[in-house]
Amino acid sequence: MELRVLNYFVATAQELNMTRAAQKLLVSQPALSRQIADLEDELGVKLFNRRPRPLTLTSAG
Repeated sequence: MELRVLNYFVATAQELNMTRAAQKLLVSQPALSRQIADLEDELGVKLFNRRPRPLTLTSAG
């Protein structure tokens, strides 16, 4: 787990929108989404409910 990825999670949790978080972090949206998915795999929990919109945090998130 890298600090950068945790910062990605925090920005996404604050924005509750992958596109806005990616813009804030100056990364592409697909790269941010992949990093969040990798973090979820590493932790073994889902951090965000991605559907239906808007993006929301799970209890683990």
